[in-house]
Amino acid sequence: MGPQKTIFGPIVRSMVEKYKIYFRAGAGAVVIVMLFIGIKSLFSGEEGRVRKFILKGVSAVERQDILTCASMISLKYHDTYGNDRPSALYNAKEFFSYYKKIMVDIESMDITFNEDKTEAGVEMVAFVLCRTRQDTAEKIFEGEKGRIRVKLIKEDNQWHVLEIEFLEKLAIMGQKIS
Repeated sequence: MGPQKTIFGPIVRSMVEKYKIYFRAGAGAVVIVMLFIGIKSLFSGEEGRVRKFILKGVSAVERQDILTCASMISLKYHDTYGNDRPSALYNAKEFFSYYKKIMVDIESMDITFNEDKTEAGVEMVAFVLCRTRQDTAEKIFEGEKGRIRVKLIKEDNQWHVLEIEFLEKLAIMGQKIS
């Protein structure tokens, strides 16, 4: 027994022919977007990856996401203030509990690498505005006072924070940090 003929066969074929050009255009657009994303990631290099890492960190701070912050900090973390990784995470947790809302604006970012690009130094100027739990707006960094130096290390082909240093005195949670 052969295929049955219905009245819908010609209608379906004509619709397929009619919309084939839209399907091809849509598929072509998807391919172009995928190629653009692939080429962009291929040519962005380490500087692009470091910028993306820093912006991921800014987003985690604004969302007050301690787990993302923890995953970004190296196990070898140490800083000039005597903090190691556990104490830095404790300070971040305290910071997040003190402030209800945190907004960060990176005004500038300068990235340098060592020769084999396994370590990076990022010096940035940031403006951070926070709202405390008591609903008072507090400026943490203002103008040039927001200069921060972050040292990064590449571990397991991913960037991690090795050290953070504030280049000017600033007030965080009502206390001066230098």
